Amino acid sequence: KQTCSNGLEEEEEDGDLDDEVDASRLERFMTDRRRARSLPAYPAELLDGGSSGPREKRVKFADSMGLTLASVKHFSSLEEPEIPNQVLSRHSRFPPQQQDLLADLCRTFTACLDTDRLVTCFPELRETERRVRELRVCLEKLSVTRCDVRGQIRVLSGGTGRQVGVRYTFNDWQSYVDAQALREAADPPDSVGDRFGFTVDTPPFAEPGSAVHFAVYLKTEEGEFWDNNGGLNYTLRYRGHPAT
Repeated sequence: KQTCSNGLEEEEEDGDLDDEVDASRLERFMTDRRRARSLPAYPAELLDGGSSGPREKRVKFADSMGLTLASVKHFSSLEEPEIPNQVLSRHSRFPPQQQDLLADLCRTFTACLDTDRLVTCFPELRETERRVRELRVCLEKLSVTRCDVRGQIRVLSGGTGRQVGVRYTFNDWQSYVDAQALREAADPPDSVGDRFGFTVDTPPFAEPGSAVHFAVYLKTEEGEFWDNNGGLNYTLRYRGHPAT
C-alpha cells in the first residue's frame, strides 16, 4: 500500500500543508485588518499566493476604520456650502421662546457689564496741599475702571529711603496686599510735594455689595505715615445690576 499510494499520500500531505498555510495567512490578515487604522496589512499576499517578487508601490487613502475611501472631494474657498433641507427645516422649527430667552440673556449680560462696577464711597478729594502738609502723604486722584483702580499719591518732598504705596484688601482686612507706587514725571514748580502713581487690579465680577478697602502710605527712615481717610479707610463698593 505504501509503494502504490506513496505518491498520492505525499500529494495529500502537501495539500493539507498548503491549506494550513492559507488558513494561517487568512487568520493573520483578519487580525491585522481589525487592528489597522489605514490599509489592510496583507492585501497582496492573499491575492498572489505569497509571492515575494518586487511590486509597484501605490498610495491609498483610508478612513478611520481602515477602509479604502470610495472617492475624494476637493473643496474650494469660493464654493458656497450646501445646507441640507432637513437642517433648514429643523432650524425654522426652533422654538421662538428659546430665541427670546437667548436675546434676554445677551441683554442682561451687556447691562451687567455696564453697571456691575466699583463706585467710590468717600467724599471728593480736595485740598491736596493742606492734607499733604499735615499727613506728609495723601491720596490726590482716583480713577476706577472695570478691571483696575488707578490712583495718584502726593508725598511731601524730603526724606531718605522713601517707600510709597497702597495697602488694599478684598475681605475686610482678613488679609491685605501692599502695592508699590512709582514716581511720576516732574511736577510743576509751584506744586507741593512729589507725585506717585499706583494701579490695583480688581476682579471684574463680584457679589453685589462687596467692597475694596485701601489706604496709602509713606515709609521713611523717620517712620510710617498714612492717609486712611481719617481712620475710615477709602472704600470702593460693587454696585450690582437690579436684576441680580
